[in-house]
Amino acid sequence: MKRVTIWVAAVAALAMFAVSCGGGGGGGTPSGSSSAPPGVQGGTFSFVNAEPSTLIPGNDYESAGGQVLEALFTRLVTFDFETGAPLPAQAESITQSDDGLTWTIVIKDGWTFHNGEPVTAQSYVDAWNYTAYGPNGYILNFFFDRIEGYDAINVDKPKTKELSGLAIVDDTTFTVTLTAPFSQFEITLGYDAFDPLPKVFYDDPDAYNEEPIGDGPYMMDGPWKHDETINLTRYPDYAGTPGFADNIELPIYTGNAAWADFQAGNLDITLVGSDHVEEARIAYPDTLNEQASSTYLYLGVPVYDERFQNKEIIQALSMAVDRQAVMDAILVAEQPADDLVPPAIVGYRSGACQYCTLDVAGAQQKLAEAGGWTGELTLNIYADDVVLEQAMEAVVNQWKQNLGIDAKLKATPYPSYDAAIQAREMTGPWWSGWGMDYPSMQDYLTPLYGTNGGYNTSGYDNPAFDDLMKQGDQAATVDASVPIYQQAADMILEDLPLIPWGYIGFNTVHQPTVTNVLKNGPIDSLALELVQVVQPSS
Repeated sequence: MKRVTIWVAAVAALAMFAVSCGGGGGGGTPSGSSSAPPGVQGGTFSFVNAEPSTLIPGNDYESAGGQVLEALFTRLVTFDFETGAPLPAQAESITQSDDGLTWTIVIKDGWTFHNGEPVTAQSYVDAWNYTAYGPNGYILNFFFDRIEGYDAINVDKPKTKELSGLAIVDDTTFTVTLTAPFSQFEITLGYDAFDPLPKVFYDDPDAYNEEPIGDGPYMMDGPWKHDETINLTRYPDYAGTPGFADNIELPIYTGNAAWADFQAGNLDITLVGSDHVEEARIAYPDTLNEQASSTYLYLGVPVYDERFQNKEIIQALSMAVDRQAVMDAILVAEQPADDLVPPAIVGYRSGACQYCTLDVAGAQQKLAEAGGWTGELTLNIYADDVVLEQAMEAVVNQWKQNLGIDAKLKATPYPSYDAAIQAREMTGPWWSGWGMDYPSMQDYLTPLYGTNGGYNTSGYDNPAFDDLMKQGDQAATVDASVPIYQQAADMILEDLPLIPWGYIGFNTVHQPTVTNVLKNGPIDSLALELVQVVQPSS
């Protein structure tokens, strides 16, 4: 299961909680990505980072590593900054067979890894096989479970190490055969799991992790300096549109140190959460960027606990909370959730959640119809986050006042907190969030609520929901899948195995010495290759 870092949590940059995070990949400037004219190339800028778990694409499932991989790799597709639609990056073409099972991928010729090795179809196929091979234990293994042959290489003693659904046609062409049509397949190809790898990786993956070799606009400028910094420099032989800056520094921070360094002028770009956004609005009005993000915040519910198996209990808890009041007073960088996906995602419906607005009388009626609540109710958060604690204490007080429930707050150090979520050992609701792997409504539904979902920590099990998701997956087009996924979402919005809480902006503030600081559209990462360094006048 996933233990990852989110860029901007509900209250502070670089806070920890369980959330997936995707990436758009390098490869030039997508449509709609930049309204600013290119500046003079050159210079160096720094951007806040946390300590990654790894820098191997197939084994990274958190945003600190993902931000580095954004600059190191160019993927088959990138995404339009405004719509999230997939656009060709390293792919020349991606075509689908009439039955929807076989995809033919042609990559552009002339691309190289940072060590000069050509990027070929074999580079992709070998990397995908390695990540999908069960004994390697890579965390993104499950992204390949729709490809033929996955089950054969994910048993105790596999007889092969290769997916039967991958086939090389020539140096720049390979085919992918799925076990069933998947309408979102092309969109998934913009995620880290599908990056190519050079041959040197297989000689010593551990050594590669310390100074990874990619195929993107930037390359490592020396080894990863753990808990200190990761430095990048422009790759001179990059086949796509070069990055603006010569060098990028990604200093590694914990706690509130990044904000202090930014104020002291020692950091060029940082992230801003609820703890500093009002201060930033006053002190840095010209360089503060407040943008919508793909992060969905929620209160997990242990429906594996019989006390929470009556949906009316959960509906009552949701209706008894005034989200807007908590956000106005404390979590000022957030807005209340009214659907299971953020507004940036195709398929979002304003007001879709009928139980997500304050209705004290309705909540009390729901609770009474469910037979009431006996004993304590514990709301769990991770420790050492003062602002989050204040916000969730407000939620606890609303449950006490509006429902008469003996509610209390419990803060647990993050590693133990995350472990309890993963092991389904929580005895009450918990604070968490989800950031997409790729811009698709499907990625907010299957992982969190599917019976075999990769992050189904609530224990929700609904065959009717699974069936609708399967129908959406096998729709003829992405557009055709959306109304089917929305039907599936309506089931979740009725049963509430997770209580929707809010959406948070991807907010940054930068020094005046850098410009064109843009988020990767609906992807929660910066387009590092587009940041411009203002050159001093001569």
